[in-house]
Amino acid sequence: MADQTENASHGALLGRFRSELGLTQAALATEAGLDQSRVSRVEKGEITSQAEVEKVLDALTALGSPHARGYKEFAAREWASLPPPSFFNPQRACLEIAEEALGNIEVFLADESRPWPLRRQIERHKDTLIKGATYLQKMNHNIAFIGPIGVGKSTGLSFLFDLLVPPTLASKPIDRPVLETGAGGTTICEVHVKRGPEFGISLLPLPDSDLRDLVSDFCAARWAVLKNELKESVDTPNVSREHDRAIRNMSGLTRRRSTKEGKIEYFDPVTDLVAASASEDEFRTRIFEMMNLPDRTRRELWYDSATRQHPMEWVMKTFREVNNGRLPDVSLPANIDLIIPDFGRSFGEMEISVIDTKGVDDVSVREDLDLRLKDPRTAVVFCTRFNDAPGVTTRSLLQHMQQTYSEPVNTGKVSILALPRADEARAMKDDAGDVAMDDAEGYAFKQMQVENELAGEDLAGVPMVFFNVQSDDPAPVREALFNQFNRMRSTVETRLFDLCAAADEVMKNHEAQALVAAMEEVAERLNSFLETHPTLPARERHAYTEALTTIRSVRYAATLWAATRRNGEWSGLNVVHNIGVGAAKDARQRSDRWFSSLKDYLAVMKGDEGLQLAAKTIDQMGRGAIATRTAFLEAVQRAGMEVYREPLSQSPVWGQCAGEWGAGPGFTGRVAVNLEKWFEQRADLKDKLEDITKTLWDQLVIAPMRRLVAENAPEVSPTGNVIKFPTRAA
Repeated sequence: MADQTENASHGALLGRFRSELGLTQAALATEAGLDQSRVSRVEKGEITSQAEVEKVLDALTALGSPHARGYKEFAAREWASLPPPSFFNPQRACLEIAEEALGNIEVFLADESRPWPLRRQIERHKDTLIKGATYLQKMNHNIAFIGPIGVGKSTGLSFLFDLLVPPTLASKPIDRPVLETGAGGTTICEVHVKRGPEFGISLLPLPDSDLRDLVSDFCAARWAVLKNELKESVDTPNVSREHDRAIRNMSGLTRRRSTKEGKIEYFDPVTDLVAASASEDEFRTRIFEMMNLPDRTRRELWYDSATRQHPMEWVMKTFREVNNGRLPDVSLPANIDLIIPDFGRSFGEMEISVIDTKGVDDVSVREDLDLRLKDPRTAVVFCTRFNDAPGVTTRSLLQHMQQTYSEPVNTGKVSILALPRADEARAMKDDAGDVAMDDAEGYAFKQMQVENELAGEDLAGVPMVFFNVQSDDPAPVREALFNQFNRMRSTVETRLFDLCAAADEVMKNHEAQALVAAMEEVAERLNSFLETHPTLPARERHAYTEALTTIRSVRYAATLWAATRRNGEWSGLNVVHNIGVGAAKDARQRSDRWFSSLKDYLAVMKGDEGLQLAAKTIDQMGRGAIATRTAFLEAVQRAGMEVYREPLSQSPVWGQCAGEWGAGPGFTGRVAVNLEKWFEQRADLKDKLEDITKTLWDQLVIAPMRRLVAENAPEVSPTGNVIKFPTRAA
């Protein structure tokens, strides 16, 4: 049934089957005709006797286990092409079929007499099958929450996933979240919640260069305000609220409150430090000395029961200390992992990690968020206020997905979570002007409104759920969000079933001349299409246009100020990343008509009665085209970034842009003008990117299609000449 190394996992499953029936080991032993000690050793994985294991399984079956018989068959199965999946993998049946298909493919390919076009097609099916099966075998997924600051994202996911201290340790229910919450600007970095052996916090520190740049921004901002007596405003240069707070805590420069003549006053020690410094450089040096960075080397913190705190209370308090820079041996984090024993065990068979992304404060198309949107194992939840739904950030990122890399919005990858507050849902009105009778009806009104708005923007199909943390049951909301994983996996499962069917059809009909003739005809027609549609249409707009548009739309001048001080590459506004996005967006627009024409062309072929035997081959060509388009757009985005990264980062234009600060209103406009002039002067970079884009088009789109033609074309004759395509009847 299994080798010795697998006995432990087998035993754990048998123990699970027994527990699900509510049986004791003694009762199971009696039914199995074994001593209780033997059953115990089987569940511990110490018994290697297949006969005894099967007795336990037979006993479990007799006692009503819904899994025991199936598991006995599963454990006896030989897996030659794929590693065996988890017994509880929801796509196990699909993987078993894929394993059988791969075995049949190996037998087919071992016979060298098979027609060459069919062998090449089957080899391609094999590679795609293995990739899809590898995706489904893994049970780990992430669910990332994205939204603007202050929307209630951290509070919502805390209540959704029971990241709460016991009610007795909080004066109000809203104070129970382990994650730090507030009016926005509280979470300093991305936070991951995952399962682990014990309660703990692990952090990746901010790279030294990034930390020094951040402190330099803080010092430059404070120096400008205090020395030049600038009035604080949204346009005043500054770091984010959470970074300002952490730097002050790390350096011991927190504001102090006092009461004078009945009035509350705040004293800022930074004021005195600036006054005592002869220059901004000296001020910055003294800040670094006060932060004592060399001693901040601790990366992990683990719960100690000797503290007599509840573990979740310890996690909450320790997270706040790390998040606010209040621990003397911990540096500023780039991301934080909260490790919770048994986290997610009640969520089903998937191993799920929850990601609380850094709130969107200004620019929504950020590199860190793009990574989540593109990760095939991550489901994304766009969080929005109820009254604002779907929200500016949600709209912006949905449009970005659609326009930049052609990601469908209705595949389960994304959903919208609206976070209503008290009485907001009941304030919704129907078409007659009558208010909702209860929250459920208010949710229904809002959902109809959002669906109509998104449909009008060609963004229909995004699932939407609602969660009032103070009154709604989190279980059905969590289940609805987890359904994203099912939809994502079901999409891959459907592709695998289609691939298995296509491969099986080819192998069963390999001797039929009609199949070979149909595939040759498909190859001829596809070749005709490529001959008449070989090139990528002309450029529609420059890649840097996206960056300039983003810069001109920045809400807070301080965002752009921080980017100019880092040569355009900052986490809050990465100009190079935006250039890459612009390159991909242009490539998508240019290729739209080509891919649309190909789709129509394939549809016509599939509708041809004479090509019915090759229908599944045509389907796979269509799916292959989608894959080539995705690869092409991602490659163009990387190319846009790499072409401009070094020349732009080394250009003196950033000094000019940073110098525009303090010259009065219109800072963003002046920066955009300076950059636009620089971009226009670098025609060589535009031409270089265009050449690379065309090369990528040939390599990633046209070449794979030509390989499909070659695979399905007639075999080469003994003289080395290619047999001509059969002439079609008029």
